[in-house]
Amino acid sequence: MGITSRQFEIIQASGKILINKGVTGLTIKALAAEMGFVESALYRHFKSKEDILILMIQYLQQNVQDRIEPIAHSDENPVQKIKMIFESQFRFLNENRHFVIAMMSEGLLDESDGIKNEAIKLFLYKMPIIYRLLTEGIEQQLITPIISTEAMLHFLIGGFRTLIFRWKMTGFLLDVEKVGNQMVEDFFTLIKQNTK
Repeated sequence: MGITSRQFEIIQASGKILINKGVTGLTIKALAAEMGFVESALYRHFKSKEDILILMIQYLQQNVQDRIEPIAHSDENPVQKIKMIFESQFRFLNENRHFVIAMMSEGLLDESDGIKNEAIKLFLYKMPIIYRLLTEGIEQQLITPIISTEAMLHFLIGGFRTLIFRWKMTGFLLDVEKVGNQMVEDFFTLIKQNTK
């Protein structure tokens, strides 16, 4: 991505502040204090708070792509690929909660059009992949299309976001990997092809 190690440290520190203090608490002054820098040192790496947030979101999108693309192109069946994608997401979130959950900070999308556009790209990236895998699962009779593919996608993505919100609201005490993976298993139990 062309991101320097110092920029990476800055976006990590920004994520911690966003979780603890929200968007309004993320200021150059607070960030400098978090990192033990003088404010002018931060301006050598970023022009503004907006640039920091945009790079944070771009980093997350690149990370998601790097993890999901190999799964999506693997030899596993479509249902297993979806499970693996969500498993990867839950694991990454659990290991990187300090800045990934910052995406759910209140007001983040209202900060600027640039931030909003990058966040939308991140949010929309995996939806067509999951949709395609659901369609392939139906074609391979691994999934019973008792509801539309759009509705299945809605339930999976909506369940994912609801669980992440719940995890954040409980102070990250929930075992997000265990509960998340079980949620996906339960989803497929509901729509599994009946072989009787």
